Amino acid sequence: MALWLIPSAPVPLPAALLSPEELIAADALAGRRADQYRFTRAWLRRCLSRHFDRDPGLIPVHAPPGQPATLDRGWGFVSISHSHDALALAWSVLPIGIDLERSDRSFHALTLARRFFCRRDLDGLNSMSSKACRSEVLRQWLAKEAAIKWQRGSLARDLSAWSWSGNAEVANHLDHGDRVRIRHYQFGDWQIAVACDVDQSGQDLQICLR
Repeated sequence: MALWLIPSAPVPLPAALLSPEELIAADALAGRRADQYRFTRAWLRRCLSRHFDRDPGLIPVHAPPGQPATLDRGWGFVSISHSHDALALAWSVLPIGIDLERSDRSFHALTLARRFFCRRDLDGLNSMSSKACRSEVLRQWLAKEAAIKWQRGSLARDLSAWSWSGNAEVANHLDHGDRVRIRHYQFGDWQIAVACDVDQSGQDLQICLR
């Protein structure tokens, strides 16, 4: 398994890293969406090319706008997540999902939890301090969105069906019975959750600044 965290500040990578199809797709987008698409796909190709020691143009990645990125059969699995100021990438030989959020993201924790979380994961939130509640809800959100990406599911359909809380090792889908291991990482201002059944013990984030 490999993880990468790329702050959005680095000098943009050359457009030559993108495939012809990705260049066409980017040109069809507007403004910030186009810039974000070029940024994420170029870094995905660069990181994978270094991981596999292959030319970026030879990495068989397929990442149309608005769809999960995939690799050709036999190349493993990838997942992408981004905030307004960073990008997180993950690769594994088994299906994988990753989610990234800023630690200081502002939101109404209990309101969000009551709207989107399953009943069993709401237990204890009311008795927490506002700071502890916000931290727990953020960790739950990260874990569940990572699990949905691992599942190749839908945020609208599956968020309330995934159960994970506290420091549980496994998230459970209450409708389908799916189970996946969850790990959390923190670097600077960002928190990351990874859903994957590959052993992640001792796994470090690779921080790409250039």
